[in-house]
Amino acid sequence: MGRGVDSMIQEHHQADDESWRQEQAVLRRAAEEWTRRRIKPGAIVLPPRSSTKFDQLALALEDPSPEVRHQAVRALYELDPDRAATFFNDALREGSAAERRNIGAALAGSGLVDEAVEDLMGDSPDSSYSAFSFLFLVAKAGEVKSLVQVIKNHPSIELRLTLIKLLASSGSVEIEPAFRLLAASDLAGEVRAAILEAIGQAQPLGNGHASRKAK
Repeated sequence: MGRGVDSMIQEHHQADDESWRQEQAVLRRAAEEWTRRRIKPGAIVLPPRSSTKFDQLALALEDPSPEVRHQAVRALYELDPDRAATFFNDALREGSAAERRNIGAALAGSGLVDEAVEDLMGDSPDSSYSAFSFLFLVAKAGEVKSLVQVIKNHPSIELRLTLIKLLASSGSVEIEPAFRLLAASDLAGEVRAAILEAIGQAQPLGNGHASRKAK
């Protein structure tokens, strides 16, 4: 019996890992497509930075002070965006409901949402991928308020449509009600049409996400 349970847990983790790899592949393709439309000829792409301080900084996420946790998120992403994305994805997958809420609040409170949006409007492929990954995790954690405001108010229709697709693909149960409120507000016709289309996809995604949590 013990070996059977262990096997099921291992299979569940492998499925989650494969899902994360597939999500990252989709995000990387989306970032590459986005960047191809915006990149300037001759732009230089720098490799991501790394640091041996990553694990020590990760411990700061357990600090009781929200400000310290916000700063820890920023520091982790500044040190190694790819590793930070994997770290937070694992934390969201393995954490309790309270831990996921805390992680989402730390991600949203880090100040990186606005910077990620700016990166999507820039010319660097690596920055675009990191921005997609970060915003996807924010949505996955259920912290959609800041992203909804970007969709509602940003001057770039293209960016707004991209974020709608990103939110819809996150599987967060918070997406459908947020989209319904958005659809009732004053929006450009193209943006409203994209939201209404995403609402049709949100229910099955939300149910699947809830089922995975229940397990």
